[in-house]
Amino acid sequence: MTIYKSPIPDQVIPQINVYSFVASNPNNIKDSYPIFIDALTGRVVTFGEWKRDTRRWATGLQSLGFKRGDVLALFSFNQVDYSIPMFGSLLLGGIATTVNPGYTANELAYHLEDSGASIIVTHPELLPVAIEGAKKVGLPLSKIFLYGNKEVDGFKPYSATFPPENTVEDLLAPVAELKGKDATETIALICYSSGTTGKSKGVELTHFNLISNIMLIIAMERGIDIQGVAFLDVVPMYHIYGIQFHIIHGIYNGSKTVVLQKYSPVDFLKAIQEYKIAFLNLVPPQILMLVKAPIVDQYDLSSVRFVMSAAAPCSRELSMGLLKKFPRIQFRQAYGMTELSGVSHMGLYHKVIHGSIGYMVPNQEVRLVDPETGKGAGVGECGEVWVRGPNVMKGYRNNVKGTKETIDSEGWLRTGDIAIVDKDENFYIVDRLKELIKYKGFQVAPAELEALLLDHPLVLDAAVTSVEDKEQATEVPLAFVVKAPREGQALTEKDIQDYVASKVAGHKKLRGGVRFIEAIPKSVSGKILRRELRLLL
Repeated sequence: MTIYKSPIPDQVIPQINVYSFVASNPNNIKDSYPIFIDALTGRVVTFGEWKRDTRRWATGLQSLGFKRGDVLALFSFNQVDYSIPMFGSLLLGGIATTVNPGYTANELAYHLEDSGASIIVTHPELLPVAIEGAKKVGLPLSKIFLYGNKEVDGFKPYSATFPPENTVEDLLAPVAELKGKDATETIALICYSSGTTGKSKGVELTHFNLISNIMLIIAMERGIDIQGVAFLDVVPMYHIYGIQFHIIHGIYNGSKTVVLQKYSPVDFLKAIQEYKIAFLNLVPPQILMLVKAPIVDQYDLSSVRFVMSAAAPCSRELSMGLLKKFPRIQFRQAYGMTELSGVSHMGLYHKVIHGSIGYMVPNQEVRLVDPETGKGAGVGECGEVWVRGPNVMKGYRNNVKGTKETIDSEGWLRTGDIAIVDKDENFYIVDRLKELIKYKGFQVAPAELEALLLDHPLVLDAAVTSVEDKEQATEVPLAFVVKAPREGQALTEKDIQDYVASKVAGHKKLRGGVRFIEAIPKSVSGKILRRELRLLL
């Protein structure tokens, strides 16, 4: 079985506390440098303030009885200081767990109980949910703190625990030293998988996991100058995408990151124009908006030079559409998952391969395994992506069975994603293993049909799933389609079926039909929620 490796040489990965790594400042930025800026209010967090307040919060945590191995939950929208509570716990050798701000009280309660969180930092807007969730698991309300600088209904900001600003450094909480095995074994983050197939699982990531992935990302970025230019963070900071690319990567490199609390097209476009954003890390629905939404033409986006797509597959047609509209942009796609601490594959900005997730990052091995035979898949053949390397998670929280089903005895993590590789070792994600449609023994990838549909000028968005054809005793593809405003209203089911039939092999036709809907349900990371679509059948 072929084992693929990156064309980039392996990197030396520090085995230390991730706080020490992030604060090491390899680019020698000044303490006065703005590393985070609130897109709407203009509030700035400088590198010096970040270091100072992280240490002060860690000191406050200690006064609350928080110790090594304890878990802090962050339940908030994006904030310029989102990472300060996070790294205050990591500094002590504690654990941070990031929570989806869209959760209900019951979902939050499950997360708190499963992770074992003993303290919550939340946004004032989410305080009622945080209180209800805490009550359900018996977490004392005195252990709930707020982002911001105001007390709300007796609940204090996390900064209320800080010692005085003039406290000498020797009296602040010391950084827990983690070397060798301590760094590789000590859990830093518990991030929950998207839960698109069953209940979310807590992914345990060590200090070494997080550092390794950043070092491997940086190795793929040689020659890209990120100093003095602005990034825009519109991906959620609770998601591994935001954590790695905008928090850890951003602070370590001394990037200037403009933060949007919540994504909206208008705020997104305004921020690009106002702050002259050069780098955008996006998900495919946001790229689709840039390509197709008329409102885009009302803003000056000429500052944008680099766009990366991740978290869900970006089709060849979509990335080509982006570069046709914005020819000065360099584009790359990345692939990964929470269980891989971020990314395992990444394209190169100066060498775009449309539709490809690029090459493997260094220090890891990859196999493509035929899910039916267990044998290696050759060039151009479909296989499940298996990964082994320093970025592979420690395991699932409180779930030995799930861990053993995902990571085998030799350390190979089964991603559940189906890919092909070409002769130049460019990888292409075909679809999720569980989402492939089997039509009379032929495999049909929903992502391929979705890419075709999105290329139709009168289609605003689309998703494909399977339905059972009992007469033929087989699955058949069904498309859900969102029509483009105005001119798309005349579009018919037959128009869509004929369009797809003209471009694909016979077994890929939309034999399940076409349904027109108002919006495609998606997770915050851009993944299509097919289980919600199936409820419409």
